[in-house]
Amino acid sequence: MTRILLLLATGWSVVACGSQATTAAPAPDSGQTFRSAECNGVADADVTRAVGGTLFTRVVVNDAGCFWQENTALGDVELGMGLSTWWYRGSDLDTERSLERDTGRTITELEVNGNKGFQASDGNACSVYVAKGGDVITWSVQTVNPGKLPDLCAITGALAQLSQDRVN
Repeated sequence: MTRILLLLATGWSVVACGSQATTAAPAPDSGQTFRSAECNGVADADVTRAVGGTLFTRVVVNDAGCFWQENTALGDVELGMGLSTWWYRGSDLDTERSLERDTGRTITELEVNGNKGFQASDGNACSVYVAKGGDVITWSVQTVNPGKLPDLCAITGALAQLSQDRVN
């Protein structure tokens, strides 16, 4: 049952973040895209520092990003909420912004290390999207227990900044 919930949660995170068909990215040395790094340059210890504890466990690592599942359950059913980072090659901020706006989240424009982006938030989630060339990197946290965590947008903002420092 836990595996099914994890797969559903991971799929939901990708769909919620606007997953779409990708195209080949320009050569990494072109300076027009992000540099590739596991989990967009962020380690488990960085996540632990950002959330102030070990409430999340990394359960997915692949070429597109990573997912840390929230260690929260109702009885013996894990809730599948978590923290994720994804790298969308061949995407654009307008598509992601529209998808987030359609979910009813509040949109705030921002810039990280000279790259345009935005933050999308509601009471139980906060995502930060940053674009460079034809790439978008996103950091998102979704929880049913926002009171157990620091400000959700502070978490994703800190991780997005750290990621940008390492892959920009």
